[in-house]
Amino acid sequence: MNPIFLPPPPPFSFIPFPPPIPISVPPPPLYCRPPPDHILPAISTGIHWNKPPPGFVKLNTDASYKYNCQRSSIAGVCRDEDGIWMFGFSSRVQSGSSFEAELMAVREALKLAWDKGLRRVILESDSESVVNRIRNQTIRQPKNQMEEIILECQGYGSRAWSCFIQHTRREGNFAADALTKKLASESFDLHVWNHPPESLSLILLADMIGMEVPRHGALDKNQIAQLKLMKRELLARNLHWY
Repeated sequence: MNPIFLPPPPPFSFIPFPPPIPISVPPPPLYCRPPPDHILPAISTGIHWNKPPPGFVKLNTDASYKYNCQRSSIAGVCRDEDGIWMFGFSSRVQSGSSFEAELMAVREALKLAWDKGLRRVILESDSESVVNRIRNQTIRQPKNQMEEIILECQGYGSRAWSCFIQHTRREGNFAADALTKKLASESFDLHVWNHPPESLSLILLADMIGMEVPRHGALDKNQIAQLKLMKRELLARNLHWY
């Protein structure tokens, strides 16, 4: 039984993070080892993205809602315990609110993670209301599309896997936010990124070393200069961080 959810009724219950330390699992085919610590030192100051515990992957989701046309973009980024990219996704969707768009991003992330055979997953969204509704709302007969999506997410949560859904601050969700702005096309087809777009390389490097991300979601000039220097050094040594 999933540690987050109990199937309704009764209402879902949540066991707080962190999860128990699991046994290690074989890495996926696209996995590559991170650079050594003396080459890629950890900064770990302020609010930043945190790596998942050993054996877990972390899925960050986000959505960007456009009020004038009810069109949104959703995205997700999945990384392993070393911060290495496993996959990402992005898509345009029709949604009536930012809340609904955030829900759709969570649902798509859960579906992809399950279909790819991942069984130890921490999913993070920067929408606290979405996380709370998925955890706590009891739905027997959905009355609208949002409740249908919540029920789907809860259904994934009750499957035979360790899946923890939790809220994160915007500063810890920088990569997923950036991917909502990087669409492969204007179509509503889901695009799965087996390799990250080059435009995310500095963001992923910042996350890996625990660099603090400003609240407005953009690195400052000094941070960008530091990351570019580190990137050049890594590429010169033929080392990869995503």
